[in-house]
Amino acid sequence: MVNKLNILIKSVLPLVLIVLLLTIFYIGVIQYMNYTYREQAIQSHKKELEQAVSVIRNRLDSQYELWQQTLIYLAKTGLTKTSNGTLKADPEMAELLPDTWAVLNKKGQTIASNKNHISVPANLLNIAPDQTYQWTEFYADDDVPRQYLISPIPTESAKDMVAVLEIGPDQLSETIGSDLPYHISLYNYEYKVVASDLKGEIGHPVINEITKKMLDGDTGTAHADGKMTAYGFSDTKGGALYVSAWLAESDVLRQANRLKMWSLLSIVPVIFVFALLAAWYRKMIIARETHHQRSRDVQHQASLLKRQDELHVPFLQEINEGIESMSDRLQALTGGEDIKLLGFYRDIADEWAQEEGLLMNPERAEKKAFFDELNEMFIQNRLEQEKEIDVVQHQLRTMGMKVTSHLQTGMNSELVDINILIQDTITWARAHMDLSDVEVYFVAEHIPAVLLHPMMFRKVIVGLLENAVKAMRKQNKAQESAGSSRKTIRSGRALTMKIQIYTRLEPQGISVEMEDEGGGLDDKKRYQYFQENYSQSTQEHGLSLFHMDQYLKSINGKLKLRNTDVGLKATVRVPR
Repeated sequence: MVNKLNILIKSVLPLVLIVLLLTIFYIGVIQYMNYTYREQAIQSHKKELEQAVSVIRNRLDSQYELWQQTLIYLAKTGLTKTSNGTLKADPEMAELLPDTWAVLNKKGQTIASNKNHISVPANLLNIAPDQTYQWTEFYADDDVPRQYLISPIPTESAKDMVAVLEIGPDQLSETIGSDLPYHISLYNYEYKVVASDLKGEIGHPVINEITKKMLDGDTGTAHADGKMTAYGFSDTKGGALYVSAWLAESDVLRQANRLKMWSLLSIVPVIFVFALLAAWYRKMIIARETHHQRSRDVQHQASLLKRQDELHVPFLQEINEGIESMSDRLQALTGGEDIKLLGFYRDIADEWAQEEGLLMNPERAEKKAFFDELNEMFIQNRLEQEKEIDVVQHQLRTMGMKVTSHLQTGMNSELVDINILIQDTITWARAHMDLSDVEVYFVAEHIPAVLLHPMMFRKVIVGLLENAVKAMRKQNKAQESAGSSRKTIRSGRALTMKIQIYTRLEPQGISVEMEDEGGGLDDKKRYQYFQENYSQSTQEHGLSLFHMDQYLKSINGKLKLRNTDVGLKATVRVPR
């Protein structure tokens, strides 16, 4: 389970890192975009508020000039006396004035008016005879500030009367405009709000840093109390009016915050898209690498076949012919005319021994004894040579078989999908080996086909399976004999022994790992396991460790054994 998790982490970790880096980059990009958009929004609203203050200042100047000129003209020529003695205003001129105008006498009584009656304190109606108009300050009547423009009527019939125009919050609001995307407030020199789109502020003094700057004659923008405010003043005919246009910072940043919210929400689908792209890219890279590897393997196989036809087969024929020729020559040396001649001489010596009178002739008997001894020594030496010649002949045949096997292994290699080969091997092992108490788990990673000898590689896997099964059963019996079974009971069922096999794609090759629970190898005997004449156990179907190592080395592969906490981990690496 731990190994499976490690393999999963190794295969998924690069994708996770790529997705994480892309996500961090994306977050950085959207944060930069949000910051840039926020700054642009602030600058845009700032310019808009500054422009609004400038427009309202000009509008107030023009409107006060129009009111003043119109009322003066109305007082001079725009009033006519009717037959019943009342005054009537010129409709065209009255249309240019707000509804709050009237003709009053010195006592403040209304002589003529538009639709609305106005009430003006009598002390405001006294103006110098040589003045054509007079603007009053703002007076707060019922907490509503109002300003008056007074112009005397110069005609003899109405010389004790004045034309009066009342300017209040409503009239100023009409001048400013309505349904604006920002808030507008007008102040007099006493810091009082004389007009505003927020009705609750009218008539109340507002003293803060911004109003202090305004009344000092400054213009500009400022952030204070959670608001962005542009301020300035208008030097109207009726006196200075101070203008402020402001927006709450939440309003200024509403669009920026909305963009930020949606951009942050987009991280989740973007991560999903990045993950899909990373997985697709990895799959594409593996597919392309697999295709290139397959092409290289096909070329390599074609090269092997060509070398087989041009080099390997003639070389094998030459080796076999040389071995046969040497065997014939050695065979000729082990017998032949010399041995036959020695046998003939021995037969003669035996005949001499049977002749009468041999013992009576000491000289002849001495020669015969010398000849017999010499003949016996020569025969024994020849017999020893024959034994040595047999050994040499056996070694030659063995060497020829090894050379033939090695070359044929390379010549018989083919493109093999290791995952399919291992799966087929496990299926075969379940059918032909005793795996009743063993469960084999196989986890395959997507890997390309490689060039190898399928039967030899199958025997490598089978040999490792046999070793693992025997080691686990041996350890199990040892534990049972010691009184502690390795099997534990869960829910009334015995747990089986487990063998786990994994395949993994590596930069330079393909790795096959097999883990068992057999207790591992004796490190002191590790070197002996790979000797030709040593085998820890008899292999029934697969190769021994020595032959596994020899075969893997012949294809530039490697076999590595490492003890784990519970058993042995065998790693087979083959080149791509």
